Amino acid sequence: MDQDRQEAKAWALEWQIRNKNRKIRNVLLAIVLLVVLYFAVSFIVIKATRTTYPSEEAMRAALQGRFETDYCEDIEIIGDDITVTYYEISHYDRDYAETYGYSQYGDAEYEDTIEKWDYRRGIIRGRWMSDIKVDRDGNLVYYSQTYVKSNDPKPTPLDPSTLNLDNVVVDPYEDELPAEELSQESLEQTEDAAEDAGVMAADAGQ
Repeated sequence: MDQDRQEAKAWALEWQIRNKNRKIRNVLLAIVLLVVLYFAVSFIVIKATRTTYPSEEAMRAALQGRFETDYCEDIEIIGDDITVTYYEISHYDRDYAETYGYSQYGDAEYEDTIEKWDYRRGIIRGRWMSDIKVDRDGNLVYYSQTYVKSNDPKPTPLDPSTLNLDNVVVDPYEDELPAEELSQESLEQTEDAAEDAGVMAADAGQ
């Protein structure tokens, strides 16, 4: 009778061990499947939304030059040096300047050095700037703004002496356009990142 109890106890212990091992295997298998699924989805998303390159050198060569938005911003890449410029709109848009006034402030420039050309994911990583993504069309996406490759030179500021400022409105932001709001948001985000990194903007008007 004692032997039967011992055998039953041994069988129960063995069953517990096997059941525990089975649960561990199932958990590990589930983790592996989730990891594989995550990387598969990430790969599909990257291929569907980004431009990737065969090498770091190919990515660097493809992204040299100037990229601009529709609203007074640009990114310029020369070698591994990158500059983001937020142009003072009243210095370049005559209608805006004659409606809202000519600002005393100059353009804000932020310079950084690209430390990694992540060609497999289509991402530019600088020392302090947030990641800049390369979209499916080869444009740069920085925060919520899309910068399109341009062969045009940097814009030339207006001569303020040629402006008619007799009918300037009191509040220069009361009719602010959505595009301008996006531009301001992008500038504020860059300023915050620069401040966190201890970087000062080069402002021509200060």
